[in-house]
Amino acid sequence: MADFTITHDAGILAVLWRPGVRIGPAQLDVLANTITHFPHWHVSPVLVHLDLVRHITQPARRMLVAYHHAGPIGLTGQDPVDRVLAAFIVQSPSRTRYFTDSGEARAWLSSVGTASGRPVPAG
Repeated sequence: MADFTITHDAGILAVLWRPGVRIGPAQLDVLANTITHFPHWHVSPVLVHLDLVRHITQPARRMLVAYHHAGPIGLTGQDPVDRVLAAFIVQSPSRTRYFTDSGEARAWLSSVGTASGRPVPAG
């Protein structure tokens, strides 16, 4: 069973983690290797659903804080665990915001576009 699924819709890469997943460096490495297969991945807006993630290890938190993505990153979640996880991730040098509503996150990601200010082509 995979730890996540990735969809590419309207120029946004969406990452949905498996319920109850424990995210460590190995899981982040697999995500990084998988996401590079999508067109324009390096500048694409990314939506990360934190719902149902239950733990991110300290080494993985350090990796997330050090990561710089050229496009914006929207994080979504609903509960206090999601907010705590997001608090670590938003410390990265990437343009990152936390939302409780995925529709609001998608609207923000679409409005801010890419690092160049131009929308990423879909597909």
